[in-house]
Formats: sequence, structure tokens, C-alpha cells
Amino acid sequence: MIDSIRRSLRESARKKRVKIAAVWPQAQAEINSCKVLSLGEEAESFTQSDYIEAAFSFILNGEYYGGYVNSVAMGRKEAEKLAGGGPVVNVRYDPANPDKVVVLAEDNPTLPFAIVSG
Repeated sequence: MIDSIRRSLRESARKKRVKIAAVWPQAQAEINSCKVLSLGEEAESFTQSDYIEAAFSFILNGEYYGGYVNSVAMGRKEAEKLAGGGPVVNVRYDPANPDKVVVLAEDNPTLPFAIVSG
């Protein structure tokens, strides 16, 4: 029960971030590295047990910023196949605080893996 409440609160916070970030300016970031990670207890299926965590960075006004974007759940072999670094990702940043970065799925239709917005 507590896990479902925690999951619901996280999802609510993610949706709020996505809504706020929809009006923020965009920048193009480079994916520096990718890791395949296990969803562990949060996996909803035995076949969709892993995800890709991609680290990215971008330059804005001569300063470096960065963050992470996560893929949707997928099987381990698929994740390992898709987890190559190098492509670019479109990010949205808070103009008042560019350390606050959100990546939206709709801004990134050409990534080799589907992502979770937020």
C-alpha cells in the first residue's frame, strides 16, 4: 500500500514538472553516456525489467549544465542494444535557474529509445 502511495506521489510530481517545463526554452544537449539499470521492485513485468539512464550535457551562455533522461521500461537485451551514447537530446531548462532541466518525450521523437517525460 505504501509503495503505491509513493509511486502515485512521484507520478504527480513528474506530471507537475512536465506541465511547468512545457513553456521553458529549449536547448540541444549531447548524450555523454548511457547505462542499463534494473527497475528492481518497480518492474511491472518480468519482460520489461530494465531501463536506460542517459547522462547529457549542454552549454548555455558559456556555462555547462546537465542531467539525466530515462527510457521507458524494456527488456535487458533491447536496452543493451539501444544504449549507445552520442545522439543529441532536446531539453527544456528553467531560464531563471538553468540547473533545472526537463526532457519531454514529444521534443525527442528521433531518439533510439522511448523516454519518460520529466
